[in-house]
Amino acid sequence: MEYLPLGYQILDWMNEHPESSGNEKKTVAFLVKTLKENGYTVTSPVKRIKHSFWARKAEDQKKGKPKVAILCEYDAIEDQGHSLGHSASCAASIVCALALEAAYEDFPFQIDIIGTPNEEVGGAKIAMLTKGMFDSYIFAILTQMGPYNYPCFKTVAASDLYVHYYGKSAHASINPWEGINALNGVQLFFHALDMLRPQLELGCQVNGIITEGGKIPNEIPKQASAYIYLRANRYQQILKLKERVENCAKGCAIATENQYTNEQLNPTYAEIVPNPVIEQLVFKSMTELGITPNQQQILTYSTDVGNVSLAIPVFCPMISIGKEDALYSAEFAEDMKTEAGRLGMKNAVGVMVKIIIELAYHPQQLTKIRAEHDAYLYRK
Repeated sequence: MEYLPLGYQILDWMNEHPESSGNEKKTVAFLVKTLKENGYTVTSPVKRIKHSFWARKAEDQKKGKPKVAILCEYDAIEDQGHSLGHSASCAASIVCALALEAAYEDFPFQIDIIGTPNEEVGGAKIAMLTKGMFDSYIFAILTQMGPYNYPCFKTVAASDLYVHYYGKSAHASINPWEGINALNGVQLFFHALDMLRPQLELGCQVNGIITEGGKIPNEIPKQASAYIYLRANRYQQILKLKERVENCAKGCAIATENQYTNEQLNPTYAEIVPNPVIEQLVFKSMTELGITPNQQQILTYSTDVGNVSLAIPVFCPMISIGKEDALYSAEFAEDMKTEAGRLGMKNAVGVMVKIIIELAYHPQQLTKIRAEHDAYLYRK
């Protein structure tokens, strides 16, 4: 494939210059420069979202074709590198777009490349979605590197809650009756969560830690805090779960006579909407390329790709790098610098190209995909 060498260059550069969520300045500059050198008109940032970009071939600007969004993710894990494989998946997205533009003089779709920062922390796709970035697209596509080949990267919904209790300081032995123990509020809150868990729906999880609980033993703590992480199978479940956890926190504040506040540190992530038609199409594309799909599993990862999938159908297969090292591991980051990273990138390009061509020339597939997508969203 003509553009694979360029993909390897992008892969190698990103592996040598990893930047964590919110700090992708050099990476975006490199990607924008690369796209402009290959004939793209590029806007960066997009919708005032830092380190984002949008790219389209200049000759496609006014053709009025159905629009497809090829997504790029490019943040790394701090002090670890590309242990999520974004160096390979980002390179694959760009090569996929270039290959389609080069192979077809009048392709039925308009292919746009959208650079989405902060996938790991901050969820920039959610802000982009809110600002209408994906409104005009018929579907989006990207890949996730990993140890296995999954036709769909099945994820869960997730959210967080940071709770703070405010009491009144007093000496623990001289005048404890004059104090209000903020730590009591947090402790009771964790007991409430323990009592809540047996009544939770299947797949719902609540986990947390105490981040502040006083300074010294002989002083009644005037402030205490806990950070809670929530997971559920579906977006609507996570919203209900968060409400129940907030009610627990409020009730414990009343019971212990503390003042109470809470905050959310990260956006609420939706699950990637499952779609049997999408999975069948990806399965077919993989097998035709000689890639053996693995037994599908639901993973406990969460991603802002899920929020995009609430609005439009999203293809997000996991592509194996040929090694069983786990995502988020230092070993996986090192794999990206070897032939394993190149294998994952090359296979990702092949799968994405096949999917897009199939949908371009068999539009009835898109009708089925949209019907399944809508059915899932309206299912209780």
